[in-house]
Amino acid sequence: MTRNVKRFLAASLLSLAPSIAFAGQVELGFPDFLSQRDEYVSVREGAVQLPTKRESQVASVGPALEDLFVLNQTGLPISLGIQVLTGTLNGVFNPYPVPTASYGGFEVSAPTPAPMVAQQYYWTVDPANPAAAKTCVWRVEVSDVGGSCQAQVFFGTYGGAACTVDAAQSFVDPVTCQTQVVTVIQ
Repeated sequence: MTRNVKRFLAASLLSLAPSIAFAGQVELGFPDFLSQRDEYVSVREGAVQLPTKRESQVASVGPALEDLFVLNQTGLPISLGIQVLTGTLNGVFNPYPVPTASYGGFEVSAPTPAPMVAQQYYWTVDPANPAAAKTCVWRVEVSDVGGSCQAQVFFGTYGGAACTVDAAQSFVDPVTCQTQVVTVIQ
C-alpha cells in the first residue's frame, strides 16, 4: 500500500473510534424496554450507589425484603409497570395509582444475591404509552460482594420527567441485604 492509502485508512479508523465506543456504552447501558427502535425517544440515564446501613447482627447474606417507594411530584396520578422481577411480589402499597404529592410503592421478597438480584420497574403518568409520557424507569441491583451486600440504582427518564433517588431515606443493609429505595418523579 502506498503511504497516502495507509494515512487515509488510519484517519478513517480513528474517526470511527468514538462511534464504536458510543455503541459499546449503549449495549452495556440501561436497557430500554419502553421505546420501539424505529422511533426517536430522548432517554436520560444515571446511576446511584445506595448508602449502607447496618441494622442486623446476623452475619450472613441471605434472602431479604426490598421496599421500593416513590414520591409522586408530577401533578398527575402515576402507575407502576414491572419489567424484571427477581423474587416474589408481596404487593403494591396503597394508595394506587399514586396521587400527586403522595408516596407509593411495592415490596419484593428477593432471593439471596448469587451474585446479584435485580428489579426493573417504572412509574408513569400514562400506563398506555409510558415512552411518550413522563416516566422514570428504575433498575435496582443488589449484589453480594465478598459476603457484604451492596446496591446500585440505575435510571432512565422519558417525556421530560426528572427522576432522583432520595439518598437520605434509601439504604442497603450490608449484612442481610434488606433494601429500601425511595425515588422521586417530577
